[in-house]
Order: sequence, then structure tokens, then C-alpha cells
Amino acid sequence: MISVSEIAEKLNDQAAALAPELLPNGRRSGAKWMASGIADTGRSESLYVHLSGPKIGHWFDMGNAATGEDKGDMLDLIRLKFGLDAAGAVEEAKRRLGIHDDFTPGTKHRPSREDMERRAAEARERAERRAAREAAEKAVKGKRAKALFLSGRPIAGTGAEFYLRGRAIAAPDGHWPGSLRFHDDVWCQDTKAKGPAMLACIVTAEGEQVGTHRTYLQCAASRGLRPLAGAGWGKLDIPNPKKVLGNMWGGFIPIAKGASGKSMRDMPEGEPVYVTEGIEDALCVAMMKSDARVICAISVPNFGGLVLPPAARRIVIVADRDENETAQGQLERAIAQQQARGLRVELVMPPAPHKDINDWWRAISGGSASPAAPQPRGARERGAA
Repeated sequence: MISVSEIAEKLNDQAAALAPELLPNGRRSGAKWMASGIADTGRSESLYVHLSGPKIGHWFDMGNAATGEDKGDMLDLIRLKFGLDAAGAVEEAKRRLGIHDDFTPGTKHRPSREDMERRAAEARERAERRAAREAAEKAVKGKRAKALFLSGRPIAGTGAEFYLRGRAIAAPDGHWPGSLRFHDDVWCQDTKAKGPAMLACIVTAEGEQVGTHRTYLQCAASRGLRPLAGAGWGKLDIPNPKKVLGNMWGGFIPIAKGASGKSMRDMPEGEPVYVTEGIEDALCVAMMKSDARVICAISVPNFGGLVLPPAARRIVIVADRDENETAQGQLERAIAQQQARGLRVELVMPPAPHKDINDWWRAISGGSASPAAPQPRGARERGAA
């Protein structure tokens, strides 16, 4: 009798064929199948399935998926897609794999002890090989991501600076963070072409770079228009103009070192860490609070995944105002994860009707990129006890 883990592994091996069938409105992007979610509607690409490599068959939904429905393997995808329970999902998987039990229902036939021990040893070996392949692949992706970031140049005077100024963002204290760079020719899988992009390094609390965030940009001139005084830069018009090369889970983009000027690894004990979802919001916080340590977590789930140094005792999550119940649930889970690590968590949101801090900043500053714009007041703050 085959075990559930063996069934799941066999099913994962067929991810390249199953993902398009189960998520028909998605598309292939390199070694991943991109879709808008298990319901597979809309134009976003918040869900992706690994089609090859050590994580083959595993998927993750960065959108508004409910708890327990935001990640899993192909067996989980079948269960959620067809509304089955665990037993029903296994039966459906066996049907698709052409697996038939080698004993008659109702009998007491069971595998021998030797057979069970052999299968357990084989399962351990497969797990060890997967872990080794995953570690090797992670290291290769990290090197590629770092090489891309280093090939860029400081953003002053580039399309990245014009893009940020178009969002009413100026260099905090007159200096753009070294974590941001610009490159004229970065490959974009969506357009099958190279183009300009703002690059951001993703690091761990120890300072190791593990990934590079890309914000693909376009200039009005590229659309046959003439930009005025460097204006006219914006995000590329594709479903997801922001992507990560390499790894991001647990890491962050450093934006401001705060009053101490020290790296995260050497930060003063108890210094608060301000965390935003996006780079633009992080820069706005750094403009508003010049003495604050500010980082970008890239996604709401990673608010909870962040691994900060032992000296960190308090984090201030500067979140978007999202009334969606599922999104609110993700945020609450992230808060609970950090609280479980012993951190004091505070939550700040922009006042209604503003969606995020950058939206609010543009409103109160009159759209000016001057860092001398008035200090905002009235943010919604809450200490999550």
C-alpha cells in the first residue's frame, strides 16, 4: 500500500502538466506557473507554482488567500480546487496517477515491517536530496541576484529618481539609500525584453544579500511622448511590475539606519524598527521621521517572516489601509508571529481615504518631493497586545 507522502511526491512530479489544468487562466514564467489564485480570476499573479527544481509542485499565494489556503503542494491544490477533504483529495490524486491499492478492501493485509522500514529510509533519502538541491539552488539564485544589483548604478539622476520624484518622494536627508540602484537593461519575462528597472537589495539581519527586488519602469518618451524635466516615469504597465530575483522570505530592504547610523546587525538595543510593505512607503516614512530606522518587508506575509537581530525589541508596522477581511487576517497573523518572537508590535495606518503612506504623503505635501513638507498628524496607531 502506497503512503500519502509517496502519492504527494508523485503528484508534485507532474506539476508541469497539472498546474495549467488546475489553474487554466495562468501562464508559464520560467520555472513557475503564475495565476491570480485558486479561484483563478482577475489579472494579478499573486499565486505561483514551482514546475521544476527541489520545490517542484509547491505553491504559494501572496494575495488575499485565507489561512490554510495560502500555500501547499499539488495534493493541497487539488483539495482546495475541488473542495475535497483530505481523504477525497488522496483518492482524486490516486485516480489521476493510476494508482490502485494492492489489497482487497475489508481485509487486514498490511505491508511487512521490513517493507515499511525500507520505504521510510527511501523517504528520508529523498527528503535529504531535496534539501541539498534546494540549498544549492538558493545559493545560485542569491549569487545571480547580487550580481544584478551590483551591475546597477546609484539612482541619483536616473529614471528611478524621476519615478520616485513623480511619487512626491525626495532623497531622505539629501541622500538616496545605498540599497537602491538603477539599471537600464534588466530582462523582463512579461515583455520578453530588457528595460529600465529600479533595483533594491534584499538582505538578512546579518547583512547577507539573498535577493534583488526589481521595479520595472517606463518613460513617457518610450511611448512616443516627450517627458518634461525628467517627469513621465512610472511603473511598467504589466500585471506585476515588481518582482524578486533570488530569495526574500525573512529578509528585508534596508532604507534608513536611524539616529544611530549603525547597520541592523549592530543596531542599539531596543531601537524601534519601522517596517513597510513597499519601497515607496519606506522612503516616505524616512522623510517624515529622519531619526527612524526603516526597512521594507516587500509583502504583508513577510511582515511576520522577518527575522530581526536580538537587539530589536519593538517594530512599528506601517501598513496599507486594506478593508479586505482576508488581507486583514494576513496582517493579524503577521503581528502574532512577531509577538510570538517576543517583540512589541505597533500598527500604523494612514487616515481614510488614503490607501497607503505614499498616497497620504502626496496629499499632505501637495505632490511636492520636498523633504521639508509638513509633518503628518492623525495616523491610526495601535499597540497589538
